[in-house]
Amino acid sequence: MNDSEPAQEADVPAKTCQWCQGTGYVSQALAYAPGVDPFRGPYETVQRAGECRHCQGSGMYESDRDPTLERWRTEERRES
Repeated sequence: MNDSEPAQEADVPAKTCQWCQGTGYVSQALAYAPGVDPFRGPYETVQRAGECRHCQGSGMYESDRDPTLERWRTEERRES
């Protein structure tokens, strides 16, 4: 990006979501082991992509929109 091009919203370092690096999506690897002992193989692994839960898929982080902070928001309301 050169100086003559305007910055994209997700390219602004202060707003870029640190969990998805501005893409809006994160990948998750899940492993499943059949049987009663989860520490013995063989395992099946699945890779999935989903919407980032911190920025809700926008790629720009705003703490007001982060649903993972709801627990702390309710605690602050109770203290006030």
